[in-house]
Parts: sequence; structure tokens; C-alpha cells
Amino acid sequence: MVVVRIIIRILLLPVRMCLTIIQLVVMFFTWLSATVFHILSGIICITAILGYGFGQETGTETIRMLVIGFILYVLPILAGWAVVWLEAIKIRLMGD
Repeated sequence: MVVVRIIIRILLLPVRMCLTIIQLVVMFFTWLSATVFHILSGIICITAILGYGFGQETGTETIRMLVIGFILYVLPILAGWAVVWLEAIKIRLMGD
């Protein structure tokens, strides 16, 4: 049984390496998009609130802009969940 486990681990080594590389790439893009999208969503939300406060935008336009800002804020969080999912797959492949 121990020999079978060692053989399976050796066979799954390239899969684990590929998952690690994919995970690192996704982590980098998540960090990059989080930085850009959080700044962009902050600008959009502040613009929406100030535009409504100064009477430049209607209530519906303000809500639309706030929803877009929220969506841009949530996208990197969803990508972070994908990174955690890849890590869970790697742990499951280890079999410990």
C-alpha cells in the first residue's frame, strides 16, 4: 500500500506543479486587479455620491454608479476565492 501511494504521488507531481504555477499567476493577477479595481471603484463611488449631492446626477444614475463601483470592488474578491479553491485541490491531491 505504501508503494502505491508513492507511485501515485510521483504520477501526480506534474499536476501539482501545474496547479502551483496557475495559482501563482492567478494570485498575481488578483493582486493587480484588486489594486486597480479598488481605486477605480472608490473613484466611481465618490463621484456618484458627490454628483448626487451637488445635484448633477439623478437618484437612478447614482444607484447605477454605486452598483458598478460595488461590482468592480467584488471582482478581485471572487478571484481570491478561486485561489483558495486551487489550494484546496492541491491539498486534496497530496492525500495527507
